[in-house]
Amino acid sequence: MTTDTDFTHTQLRTQNLLEIKLAIVSTIAKPVTLASMHSTPEKSDLLTLLMTTPPAFSSNEAETLAENYFGIKACATSLVSERDQNFLLTMENGERYVLKITNQAEPAEVIDFQTCALHHIGVTDPSIPVPCVIPTLDGDLHCRVDMHGQSHTVRVLSWVDGIVLGHSKTDPGIITKLGEMLARLGLALDGFEHPGSDPPLLWDMKKADGLRDLLVHVTDRGQRQLIEGSLDQFETNMKPILSDLRSQVIHNDFNPGNVLLDKNRSGSITGIIDFGDMVKSPLIIDLAVASSYQLSRGSETLAGALPMIAGYHDVRPLQEVEMSLLTGLIRVRLVTSLLINRWRTKLFPENRDYLMGDYRSTEQFLLGLQNLSADAALGRITSVCSQ
Repeated sequence: MTTDTDFTHTQLRTQNLLEIKLAIVSTIAKPVTLASMHSTPEKSDLLTLLMTTPPAFSSNEAETLAENYFGIKACATSLVSERDQNFLLTMENGERYVLKITNQAEPAEVIDFQTCALHHIGVTDPSIPVPCVIPTLDGDLHCRVDMHGQSHTVRVLSWVDGIVLGHSKTDPGIITKLGEMLARLGLALDGFEHPGSDPPLLWDMKKADGLRDLLVHVTDRGQRQLIEGSLDQFETNMKPILSDLRSQVIHNDFNPGNVLLDKNRSGSITGIIDFGDMVKSPLIIDLAVASSYQLSRGSETLAGALPMIAGYHDVRPLQEVEMSLLTGLIRVRLVTSLLINRWRTKLFPENRDYLMGDYRSTEQFLLGLQNLSADAALGRITSVCSQ
């Protein structure tokens, strides 16, 4: 069991400078082209980022970057990341930061989108605990570094105190608070616009039909039929009406690894991290993603997510059509996790433990929702939202 993770919150050092610099978009090398892929340009873009090898900087190199570009003299410790490279920076005085080295295939406007969104949240609702962006010595929000024959964007963010939710015991009360916080985060992002808000991202559920190319990596016939059935239902019953739903920038990865709780175990949420999968998409998808991580083992699969749905609804009431789509979208998120992680395990076998850690439980949750009729699921959701 991983020990409780400690995060130190540091305020922005030059807030006025940030406001000036937020509109600046740094240049970035074009994503690597994949000549061996037999797919449309759109599908190729979706796959490129997750197929490109993550940065491979050493801890010593990370320490040099932090000191030379950000004036932070610290000890660097590598952290787990899906497609980028992150380091925990610990200074002698105890202050902590995270150094983020972005995958070379990440478009410049997407990096700027993530940075601007964090600032927007801080201005719109300062009570929402999100990381602050630390400017470079030159006052920029990030810098470009050429190393190992590649060009990467490097950023530094503050840390916040807390215990990772995934390392803690939870109860319905905490899960309800998660739903409330997610709704508040959505309200803070409501109205935020940016040209980089629609990145080529496989985790963007509105593009879930692009996942079919990954079915070749599922060798179990029964599992493949289960996944194909969920994708068929998405394309037939959900995708045609997504454009009619409320849409805005969403966090899109509100999982237990990205939420921090009070170290005194009061159940208070002290941090929301990892905004790397943010995208402009139907609002209900944000709740579907978060709910997919709160499902229950056993015959009542949806039960564990109901407190989150209720908490969300109390802050930002769901529309009837959103309620009717929610369970199906949760299934699509489970399918997305199964396919992407199975595929990336073959690309990066050294990350197998990280990618496949929850694979079997995800499959069981998908089976559980498959056995729950649409009417029964909607009934449970409308009931908990009316209490």
